[in-house]
Amino acid sequence: MKKKFAILVLVVYFQTSLACVSGTDEHLLHFVTDDVPSGSYKYYSLMYDGLIKIQLTSQSGDADIYVSQTTTKPTYEPEYFCLRSATCGEDIIFIPKSFKRPVGIGVYGHPSHDISKYSLSVYQLPVPADEGEIESTYGAEATLHKDHTLKKERPSFAVALLWSLIDILFQVFFL
Repeated sequence: MKKKFAILVLVVYFQTSLACVSGTDEHLLHFVTDDVPSGSYKYYSLMYDGLIKIQLTSQSGDADIYVSQTTTKPTYEPEYFCLRSATCGEDIIFIPKSFKRPVGIGVYGHPSHDISKYSLSVYQLPVPADEGEIESTYGAEATLHKDHTLKKERPSFAVALLWSLIDILFQVFFL
């Protein structure tokens, strides 16, 4: 238990450090850790305005995220979600400013694991000067069924090197 807590503290610390080093303008609005059983959902409601980044990190198992501006309980069925990220590991979704609030968020526990433990972080991002480009990418009139991410600059060499060293240290000490 102590080892898991120490790992979680280190992960949160290094994610925060990376955000400071990389110069992002993300503002953490909410952070929660929870678990979801296989084949079930945990639902959240997003009321914050503006451009929002939702980051779902699976600590064990495989949790996926589904988002909708039309229903408060999105599912993996195409007619019940607007955005999704169903990858193994870290899932990131950007909620455009134009999405109607409240936005429904569903965290789904993949059936390949009995239980999926996850952390969910919600960030507010500054709206870029060329807001039209984002709005056309995430047009509210169309139902989106693909994984979406905004184009981001690659991290600097120093940040990439720092993350590589952190990863090596993490593997040496904890695995």
